[in-house]
Amino acid sequence: MEDVLDVENLAILCQRKYTFMKDVKDITDEISEVLSGDDGYTAELLLEERMDKLRKVQDTTERIELLGEAGPKAAFMAHRLIFSEPESIEPETPDEKLVKEIRIKTRALIKELQDQDRRLNMRLAGDKSYYAD
Repeated sequence: MEDVLDVENLAILCQRKYTFMKDVKDITDEISEVLSGDDGYTAELLLEERMDKLRKVQDTTERIELLGEAGPKAAFMAHRLIFSEPESIEPETPDEKLVKEIRIKTRALIKELQDQDRRLNMRLAGDKSYYAD
């Protein structure tokens, strides 16, 4: 195995992760709508579908992290492109620029999803919510 980070593959995996996160967001939107109509069965099916997408996000994240294990040079590049704050990345190639852009979009989507999950949890659990004061 060559000690080089495959940035093109990294960009593909980052895009795949973003796509799966977008699917999670869409399903979460559906769950919010279904719960407002008290359709527990459909909500349960959607929660299972959401978990499947979250597993795909996790699998893709693990594959992204494995790219940096080709050797010391790959680990250094991985730290710069995968583990640093996406806004601080200074791209040296078009693929690195793409990775940065996708990571910024993914981070914004994750923040939006976290806020939505928090609202859903508080609505459903009330005082027993993890987020209750």
